[in-house]
Amino acid sequence: MYFEEIPCYTLFEEVEQTVTKTVLSVCDTAEFLGSDIYGLKDIYDLYGTQYEDIIPALLYCRQEENDNGMRGTLFRFQLTEPLKRHILDESLTCMFGGEPPLLENLALFQGEKCLFSCVSHEVFSLYHMAEVDDSLKDAVLSAVNDTIQKMPLFRQMQKIASGLKEKPKAELKQELRILHDLCWYVDEAVHYYFYMKPSQPCDFLKFRQIAQNYLTEDTYSVLISLNGFADLQPLPVPKTTGEMICKREKFAPQYLQSEYYRQVQRELGMLEYIMGS
Repeated sequence: MYFEEIPCYTLFEEVEQTVTKTVLSVCDTAEFLGSDIYGLKDIYDLYGTQYEDIIPALLYCRQEENDNGMRGTLFRFQLTEPLKRHILDESLTCMFGGEPPLLENLALFQGEKCLFSCVSHEVFSLYHMAEVDDSLKDAVLSAVNDTIQKMPLFRQMQKIASGLKEKPKAELKQELRILHDLCWYVDEAVHYYFYMKPSQPCDFLKFRQIAQNYLTEDTYSVLISLNGFADLQPLPVPKTTGEMICKREKFAPQYLQSEYYRQVQRELGMLEYIMGS
């Protein structure tokens, strides 16, 4: 089961934690890769780091090249409580140690059966680079559904979903696409040096009219006093590649990373979950 089958995984920390706990609960060992180029070479190099408490859990290590062509040392650990805590703190798709990472590409085992694996450095391909064994699919999805349906936002979006039941599916799909593209409308308006072209033209007034039917009152209220997409990003942004490379610290990050955009995505994701989109 790829992570794209897990509802709202990338949207809510609660869902991510639920998946992590469910998988960890049935595993007994863990394996990480220390890349030949930049990763961990010797387990004792973890002394003095926040991960030194997993040193006693080491079972063995071996040199290997994986299916993705990465060569390095594979470190196999007993899945002790300290190691579980690190994974819970940093997620199943974590990389221990920052940039460059010391340990990456977590795999989890029950005996010798691999129940989870990922290529964590492929951050742009998360859905297809992280996989849970199909034997855990029902347990994971059941736990995730239970978690989502207990969230306050679930109840809020249920009310909104009930008001959209009569809307034609084609119109619903089109309007959701427009709302999902908010980051690109903003980047286009502020002339960000690189952005995706929105899927269809939409001025701010139309966007705001659509948003009123799909977003919670608090989230929608942010849009009421604004005159255009550019007002959502008042800080300077890089408008050329040179500005991006040489003066990155002087500019705001791409709107894709803003908290408001994330909240919009959380609400839309929850709405789509409820409506079965």
